[in-house]
Amino acid sequence: MMQRMNAKKQLIAFVLTIGLVFSILIFVNKSNDHVECGSVIKKTIDKKGQEVVEKEHICKEKYSF
Repeated sequence: MMQRMNAKKQLIAFVLTIGLVFSILIFVNKSNDHVECGSVIKKTIDKKGQEVVEKEHICKEKYSF
């Protein structure tokens, strides 16, 4: 009987931990608005004469998730 209660408590703790992690990931994803970010497109021609397009993501934020 005691082992069953411990297994239930462990299962509940595991489910709550997974729910908390999932909630944190959704919060970070939704709150990351990238207001100070932009994209720069650079076009160059390589040695073979083909046009090469490079897209660079530039952010002023210290941390970007």
